[in-house]
Amino acid sequence: MQYPAPSPAEIEAAARVLFEEARFYRWFPIATDSYEIFAESDRIGVAELRGIAERMLMAASVAKLHTRLR
Repeated sequence: MQYPAPSPAEIEAAARVLFEEARFYRWFPIATDSYEIFAESDRIGVAELRGIAERMLMAASVAKLHTRLR
């Protein structure tokens, strides 16, 4: 069964939430005040953050589908 992939807008929104949580909990050192500055200064880091957000959204989609099928 194919699961729908999240849209780029959904991935971006989730990545921004993840970024803010990471800043709050100091999971990684960030010397910037905004997601935009982080995205410009660390392209690999933001790509990894988006990848994590995408996988989280896909896992949530699978869980939601499985809940409906029960």
